[in-house]
Amino acid sequence: MSDFLYGMNPVFEVLLAGRRQVARVFLASGSTNPRLKKLENVARTRGVPVEWCDKAKLFDLCQTREHQGAVAEAGPFPYTPFAEMLECSRLVLLDNLEDPHNVGAIMRTAEALGWQNVLLPRRGVPLLIPSVLKASAGAGEHLRIAVNCSANQYVKIALESGYVVVALDGAGKESLEDIRERNYEKVLLVCGGEDAGVSQFILNTATCVAAIRQRGRINSLNASVAAALAMYTIG
Repeated sequence: MSDFLYGMNPVFEVLLAGRRQVARVFLASGSTNPRLKKLENVARTRGVPVEWCDKAKLFDLCQTREHQGAVAEAGPFPYTPFAEMLECSRLVLLDNLEDPHNVGAIMRTAEALGWQNVLLPRRGVPLLIPSVLKASAGAGEHLRIAVNCSANQYVKIALESGYVVVALDGAGKESLEDIRERNYEKVLLVCGGEDAGVSQFILNTATCVAAIRQRGRINSLNASVAAALAMYTIG
């Protein structure tokens, strides 16, 4: 079954990553955006057919006006078995995070900061659907993403495999700076949603429950911002 990926950066990155079979790229005819011509050249260089069409067809393909004049018909994303990630030094797990924009934004930061392995539970978190890829600016195409287990199972297996599990929670007693100073070899960072947060089982099981120090009046951070601060601080 094909995905219709939309947005300039996602279409570029699905072509550049080369991990999916791309059947065709659709571009907005009459557009003066020079990036569309560059996108056509990239697609044709990789042997992908290009069709110039009106914006009505682009909307029909992806069902959103956020396509920026570019849509790609691509095969399914190749998820990575969790077992293949267990020698990596940094893993990030998303727990109870339902907003595709937050999931995509976290993936974008993870790719930029070198956290190349992302764990998604089988339920409760969107997979690399087109809206998530759009929010990640295409970065999701360059990540290794697992969807094998529940969030609790990921944590249990990671602990058995020698990982320090760091859960983010506003009531956490440890600071990210202290965790960084300990220079742990293998870290699994767990980021929760803005409403439900990290599940109680994981908070009880984690090696460290860490809070982000805040000095403002509003004691709240967007989930993707909190995840970005944690990934950057832990390093």
